[in-house]
Amino acid sequence: MTGPEYGKALKALRLSQLGAARLLGVNGRTSRRWIAGEVPIPRSAALVLLMMVKWRLEPERVAKLDKKRERSSPRVSAAP
Repeated sequence: MTGPEYGKALKALRLSQLGAARLLGVNGRTSRRWIAGEVPIPRSAALVLLMMVKWRLEPERVAKLDKKRERSSPRVSAAP
């Protein structure tokens, strides 16, 4: 995914650069660098955005999936 393609995906999803950064777990500066083409966009981030666009998944619904995962994941405790 190129910077312009990233920007097009954000527009299709009605996501700001900061909103995309939060969704993808990066900081806002990283998102700005992706759209400017300064650094490559990781394949995993590109695939998430492409699937969201193709399947018309709303960012809010995808973000909720991550919150559900956090609640259901087992807690790691220190060994006695």
